[in-house]
Amino acid sequence: MMKGIGIDIVKVSRLSERVADKILSDKELKEFKTYLDVNKKRAMQFLGGRLAAKEAYLKAVGVGMYNGISLNQLKVVKDQFGNPTFEDTPNCFLSITHDAGVAVAIVVIY
Repeated sequence: MMKGIGIDIVKVSRLSERVADKILSDKELKEFKTYLDVNKKRAMQFLGGRLAAKEAYLKAVGVGMYNGISLNQLKVVKDQFGNPTFEDTPNCFLSITHDAGVAVAIVVIY
């Protein structure tokens, strides 16, 4: 049975490197900086995808935007197949995509 669903879209060009520490966990921030050193466009897509994922998660659980949860407390990790998922959050499906200057994420909690 589905308990919640959330979706979010982020226009990547509206993001700045300066907000990364407010959005990303320590591990994600390290990955972001690695991308930044090699390909700024990819780094910003990563940041947009993580922001969309975390905002979609908050919508899915129904706590409202930033209601007692800091975005950098939520941790998006890769599962054994390389798919994104939330750390320590069973029964949660996450999909992230980015194209045409936007990042989109959907979260289903079951």
